[in-house]
Formats: sequence, C-alpha cells, structure tokens
Amino acid sequence: MSYTHDDLHLVDQINKWLSDNDQSRAWLARKAKIPSGTVSQILNGKYASPPNQQLHTMWSALQVENERMADGPVGYVKTSVHKLLHVVLDRTRKTASIGMFCGYVGVGKTKGCKEYCATHPQTVFIESSPKMTPGVMLTELLAQLNVPAPAGLDQKFRAILNTLKGTNYLLIIDEANRCNSDTIDYLRRIRDVAGVGVVLVGTEKLAELIQPERGQFDQVRSRIGMWPATVKCITRDDADDLARAALGDMGEISDEVLDTLWHYCDGSARVLTELFVPNIRDFCGKGPLTSDHIKAVARDVLSLETPGRRMGGAK
Repeated sequence: MSYTHDDLHLVDQINKWLSDNDQSRAWLARKAKIPSGTVSQILNGKYASPPNQQLHTMWSALQVENERMADGPVGYVKTSVHKLLHVVLDRTRKTASIGMFCGYVGVGKTKGCKEYCATHPQTVFIESSPKMTPGVMLTELLAQLNVPAPAGLDQKFRAILNTLKGTNYLLIIDEANRCNSDTIDYLRRIRDVAGVGVVLVGTEKLAELIQPERGQFDQVRSRIGMWPATVKCITRDDADDLARAALGDMGEISDEVLDTLWHYCDGSARVLTELFVPNIRDFCGKGPLTSDHIKAVARDVLSLETPGRRMGGAK
C-alpha cells in the first residue's frame, strides 16, 4: 500500500533496464549507494515505507549509465602495453615466481590487469591504497578468495596459505609502490610458502624501490623472474588504434586528426581516452573530425595550449 502508481511504474522500468542490460541488483545497489537488501525489497514490491526517494535515486544512477552508453564505450584495445603485461602475467603464473611491471602514469597498466582478470580464472587483483598495511592487504585478499577473515595478522596469513597452496593462482598488486615495506614482505612470503605467482605493478617509483642491490627489498628482487624495462608511453600505433576504436562511429579518422591527437596525448592512453575522447564527443558534433576540432578541445576545454605536454601526471 506504500507504493504509488508512479512508484510501481518506476519499479517496472528499473527491473526492465537491469534485465535488458544484463546487470544485477547488487550492481545497482553499488551504483546508487543503497544497501543491496533495500534495493531487492523495493524492486520486489515488498518495501514497507514509501520508496519514492530510493527509486528516483536508482533511476538517476541508470540515466548516467544510459548517457555513458550513448557516448559509445571505448572498446578495449590490445595495445603493446597490454601484450607485454600479459606476457609477464602468464609467465609469472607458470613459474610461480615474482614478476614486476612498471610504467609511467596513464599507459594502461590497470586496464590491462583488469582485462586479464576478466579472462583468466584463479587471478586476484588488488588495487593498493596509500601505504597499504599487511592487515588491510590480507583482509582484501581473503575477501576476494571468498574466505572468512579470522582475527589476527598471523591467522589471516595462515588462512591465505591454506587456500592458495596447490593452486595455480596469480596475485596482481596494482600500484604496489604505495604498499609499505611489511606488506611487500608478506607478499614475498605468500609466494614462497604457497607457491603461487605474485606480480607487482606500479610506476617508475616501484622500480626505484626494488632496484637497489643489497637494499631493503633484496630478497624480493632476487626472486623476480621477469622484469621488463619501464614502459614510458604507448606507441603511435597504439594511439591510432585507440582513437579509431573510440571515435570510429564519427566517420573516418584522418591522418591529420590522428597526428594532432598524438601530439597532444604525448604517449598517454589515459589522456587520449579519458580526456580527449569524451570531450570530442560532447563538443565536436556528429560530422567528420578535423585537426581544428582537436585543437579547439585542447585549448577551450582542457586549457592545453602546447602540443606534446603530458597531462594528468608527470612522466
């Protein structure tokens, strides 16, 4: 009796959207910042109180998703960074060693890791927080392994070992340069005792941290089975492929446009796909793109006057 006619109509619309787009109520709960139990009760028509406010919050979250889909998602492109990263990940799993992958900000490390996790079972991906402590890391790892976290650091460590021993799991720690020294040492011990692969992914600061011989992380460095040179930027071919995948529906992308995008993105996949592409779609209309369009976006929207200057972080 607490549902109005409009409420019931909105419930039907939300349930239809979730079904059409193959999304769960748990996903919607995260997007709308509403407890998942509340979302289920409301969408089942069993919420005791008037649900109007929560329904409009859910519907607003879905409208944002509609706008993003209308822009056309950037298709995942297997860049040179992707290919090299996946070689490191596959080999580290096979050898049950420690792997290292370092790259400048914005080259696509995190996206490459997430794509790997989505296509490779028995892979755990942890995005480290600033100065991540062993307790936080072990709790997150147990959660991803669907193992209840016991009290106490040593008990958590033992639970992880019991779960991972005899498996082919691969642990990927993104932004590992943010972990404190004890956390990295725990990862080394998990690798040694459980016999699984561990890949540390980070910026050039991670390389500076691990590189020194006879330094603080000498035991980690001595176990690294694969550590390619730090990736400084995506290649020109990568940039062209990303631009075509993201903007191809706006017509043929000319060499002049690709040249201009390359100069402005300065080897950063993030600058190209997260800054230029959305703004090009919002401000350049539906017609064929020109170099002047790109320059106008750089100048008027992104306040970028000089081509070739890296945005969104230092090299």
